[in-house]
Amino acid sequence: MKIINLVVNSMINDFKIFFRYKKSLISDIIIFVSVYICILVFSETSSFADYYNLSSDGGPILLLIGYIFWSFSSVALGFSSGVISSDARTGMLEVKLQGILPYYLQIFLSVMVSTIETIIILVIISIFSVLINFISLSSLYFVIVSIVLSIPSIIGMFGIGLILGGLSLKEKNIGQFVSIISAILLFLSNTLNVNLSKIIYIIPFTSGIDLIRKLYSQSFFDTNLFIVNLIVCGVWLIIGVLTFEYFLNIERARGNFDTF
Repeated sequence: MKIINLVVNSMINDFKIFFRYKKSLISDIIIFVSVYICILVFSETSSFADYYNLSSDGGPILLLIGYIFWSFSSVALGFSSGVISSDARTGMLEVKLQGILPYYLQIFLSVMVSTIETIIILVIISIFSVLINFISLSSLYFVIVSIVLSIPSIIGMFGIGLILGGLSLKEKNIGQFVSIISAILLFLSNTLNVNLSKIIYIIPFTSGIDLIRKLYSQSFFDTNLFIVNLIVCGVWLIIGVLTFEYFLNIERARGNFDTF
């Protein structure tokens, strides 16, 4: 019960911090909506429709499904690594490590709270898409399903964020590097592309994208693909925790906490 109370209190504090910085929310909305508009302008949605044997009307929602998974994944990656880097620079890392909750659990709770911002952004984008007849009102069901089933992807990308966060204990500032990775994942994954090799499934959110696209185009829930998604995301989480602990132990051995 004590652990549950700690988790609840931690999330409540994160909620308060989240709503305290509304300017950040507005700027993030502008950024994500701008990226989405650029995707609308420069992407060929017909290629998605052709690949899944749908009419041209089906292309936009297939594109939006990919964008949803990428958005959540980008936030999980950037926020988790960013918080670790910030804590290391400001001296909060050592303080948080003394807490009852494992440090990476504290970070994960913060990541989950930060997804509220992404949900708000996606609601705005979805409404905008319906108003401009980019997607149909009935397609909003798949937007909701995509949001729910992106949770494993968030966990997997959080694991990768822990790896980058571990690196930041030494490098201290990896913000630009994380942004570059997010951009690469946007343009080279199945977010904006189809008919890619299944090797891309090693990226946590890619199998989730194909899972929902199959559900939309074929009314078929691919259980095997869902299992692949869960396994890949679980493996990345384990690797992330172990890697972060490895870098953390190195810094402890060097006595660098005194300089944080």
